[in-house]
Amino acid sequence: MFRFVDGETVTAMLNHARAAGRAAIFCGVAAALSPAPLAGQAHTRPDQSVFGVYGRLTAGQDSIRVAERANGKINVALKLYYSMGHTCQLNTDGEWRENHVAIVADGLDPNRQCKLSLFFENDRVLVRDEGLQCAPVYCGTRGKLDNVGLPKFRPNRQ
Repeated sequence: MFRFVDGETVTAMLNHARAAGRAAIFCGVAAALSPAPLAGQAHTRPDQSVFGVYGRLTAGQDSIRVAERANGKINVALKLYYSMGHTCQLNTDGEWRENHVAIVADGLDPNRQCKLSLFFENDRVLVRDEGLQCAPVYCGTRGKLDNVGLPKFRPNRQ
């Protein structure tokens, strides 16, 4: 059914529609800029307990240092020792994805990137070298990165 309304009612309806449109735009912008995850999204920040040193930061000892950067990146500096003086060394930034630190770096083959993941559980870090593309770049012949695990350093632990 078609109904006639006066000019004042039409103006009020238009003003209401404009206000509702502005509110929708504001909510959309606020949601896009919000650091809080939406339902169904993964957390974008790790628990603070993942940061620190794993292993020992002394010469000849395996170590992995995980540090938070101001830009939201996560720095990983690792040095692992193997027989005959071979080592693995890496110092680069990654990002938090769901439940791990993800690092993407150059591989030996330009068509296959190095993808390194660090998982944290029970005060330990576990390193995964997807496709074993990272060790040939960052390790000596006897070194490896895949399936390396270290406990979190505790000064009072022997």
